[in-house]
Amino acid sequence: MRFTRAFRDFLLLVSYGASSIEAFALSPPSCSYYSRSEVALRSSATKDVASAVVGTPETPFDDGRCPFEITTPIYYVNDKPHIGHAYTSVACDVIARFMRLSGREVFFLSGTDEHGQKVEQSAAKKGVEPQAFVDEVSQTFRDLLELLNISNDMFIRTTADEHKSSVQHLWRTLVEKGFIYKGTYSGWYSVRDECFYNESELIDGKAPTGAEVEWVAKEESYFFRLSAFEDKLLELYESSSDFIAPKSRKNEVVSFVKGGLRDLSVSRTSFKWGVPVPGDEDHVMYVWIDALTNYMSALGYPDESPDGNYAKFWPASVHIVGKDILRFHTVYWPAFLMAAGVPLPKRVFAHGWWTKDGEKISKSLGNVIDPVDLVAKYGVDPTRFFLMSEVPFGNDGDYSDNAMIFKCNANLSNELGNICQRVCTLSYKNCNQVVPEPGEFTAEDEELLAAARALREQAATAVANQAIHEYAKVMVSMVKDANKYIDVMAPWQLRKTDTERMNTVLYVLMEVLRQTAILYQPLIPESANKILDQITVPKDERTFAHLETSPLQSKTPMQHPESVFPRFEVPGDPDTKKKQQQTPKKKSQPQVERSIDISQLDIRVGVITKAWAHEEADKLICEEIDIGEDKGPRQIASGLRDYYNADDIVGQRVLVLSNLKSRKLVGFPSHGMVLCASKDGKMEFVEPPSDAAIGERITVDGFPGDPTTENQVGKKKMLDIVLPDLKTNEEGVATYKGATLTTSAGACKAQNGLAGADVA
Repeated sequence: MRFTRAFRDFLLLVSYGASSIEAFALSPPSCSYYSRSEVALRSSATKDVASAVVGTPETPFDDGRCPFEITTPIYYVNDKPHIGHAYTSVACDVIARFMRLSGREVFFLSGTDEHGQKVEQSAAKKGVEPQAFVDEVSQTFRDLLELLNISNDMFIRTTADEHKSSVQHLWRTLVEKGFIYKGTYSGWYSVRDECFYNESELIDGKAPTGAEVEWVAKEESYFFRLSAFEDKLLELYESSSDFIAPKSRKNEVVSFVKGGLRDLSVSRTSFKWGVPVPGDEDHVMYVWIDALTNYMSALGYPDESPDGNYAKFWPASVHIVGKDILRFHTVYWPAFLMAAGVPLPKRVFAHGWWTKDGEKISKSLGNVIDPVDLVAKYGVDPTRFFLMSEVPFGNDGDYSDNAMIFKCNANLSNELGNICQRVCTLSYKNCNQVVPEPGEFTAEDEELLAAARALREQAATAVANQAIHEYAKVMVSMVKDANKYIDVMAPWQLRKTDTERMNTVLYVLMEVLRQTAILYQPLIPESANKILDQITVPKDERTFAHLETSPLQSKTPMQHPESVFPRFEVPGDPDTKKKQQQTPKKKSQPQVERSIDISQLDIRVGVITKAWAHEEADKLICEEIDIGEDKGPRQIASGLRDYYNADDIVGQRVLVLSNLKSRKLVGFPSHGMVLCASKDGKMEFVEPPSDAAIGERITVDGFPGDPTTENQVGKKKMLDIVLPDLKTNEEGVATYKGATLTTSAGACKAQNGLAGADVA
């Protein structure tokens, strides 16, 4: 017990000890893919530079200011990269960039694991030497990191001489301390997993991963005394509850260790492609003792010079790994380090696996997801955004093209891209092509600005705990709030009535965009910097230290606004087909009687600007809705009180059936109808895309024509004929006789995707 506590004390001393935090948090990391402007800290001759170290929230495993090492697992070079490699790399990159922008000194490590029986066999099949084989495959991983804009500080290869020397030093240390001995091994071994398995672990004669196993019969081997560390490991898991994350993964590790640990075979003689055992070159080291040591060898282990990377960055702040290699990182690795007298990494985070369209990904099914193809199809930042935001980080996730398209269209194109385009275009056209000068802020302005100022703390708390999906979530929420604000404030109308107020509204939105884009840099670095370029933020004022100290300067010249995010088409979705591919119906000769269909209804995009509960009717909400009319917002009463609070729907985009006669509902004059989807006691708004223009008329393919008059709608009882054919489909998209209700920006959908519902 005292041995484990001593290690914990030593870990704290190394992590938070003699070095001054202010001194070591200033030097920007060297990085082959990372722009210096992205990590630059603002300096001043009269200001202490250390004040630029914003840091991150303190956690049980990290003080929020010390040097930060983050690692991907080193990727095995038996095949080309897949979506799992991209997922891990992007996750680490997001965290590393966030820490750098917070002023922390970061060492972000990735690389390739290039030894082992599987590599030797794969090279033989190709008829090449193992070194030539790993040179080729390793390059594909480096190419992937560059393609995905990954900012790793070092790419390590286990075939490098410096790494081999570090591994051999660790081996000699373990021998000197009495934790390695020679014996013979018989048992089950998986070449694919590079892992030994007990008989009790096999499932239908295969490894738990589904890999084939082979029987190794009495092969001479060196053993590591893993059995000596059973109690010490259990004490580690108990005393350092955050060592394994997420917590759901901890139970399986504890269960494995409590089941009893056997000494571990750590060398092989049946193949030669590995690091030779010092003093006995008939043996090569077991691949995991070789591979795991990369986390220290990259820092210069065993060189403990005070100014070296090993002294600065070890122990690692977090290892990010896939759940399939959790055992190696939370059982074998800490045991090796305890035995060698080396401090343990602070945290191991194991993320889940991806499936595709609900099926396990495998070569035999032909559904392997190539990240290079994803980037070619959707771009770097949309790919990064989807991977980090689609599922809680740590859980399994399912990939589909439709999910990718809907998420990127909704959160990037329709929301973030839309608000950027609208604000920059309005400012550029109406403010003499400069950043507008604000007047006095209203309570609504201050509320939005306060939300933007609070964003860093929320995002930092999520990232500090590797909850990357929560970081993405708070960013998306901020952008939604900005879109609601612009719809309510309507600066395009203020241009005609109150230019000073228009300037203030546009300045508030540009300042919110500045804060948001700076904080979005770790997740979508290229796109975030395009936004910052458009709103004139200097390249040396884009760290988190500048969020509060460097607001936008009025009258700064703006560049011409450009679209930041593309909008993707859903394959086979009729509402996204290009208009030139559609066959327009020929105009018929004038008819005496026109058949009744949805084309005779005038359905417009609107936004609720004011809402309150009806004083006398307990089911009605009274609304003022802007549908782009010169005379101002419409007054409409809707039976929504059982489903919505009036205060919550201000800023909500809606579809308004506008060519209805005005009528009084419990004394309130209502002129139009808000379309909602309803089913089984549920009701929700039918929404247009967030970038659809206010006042735009909804169209339906196959039903051309101009709307009729209010009198004709009522006289011919058109609603009784049309509404029964208005439904939502399986994806919650509003349809009429199977054809989608669309705007120029895309399909209209039930707010929460209510499927198979009536629309009225």
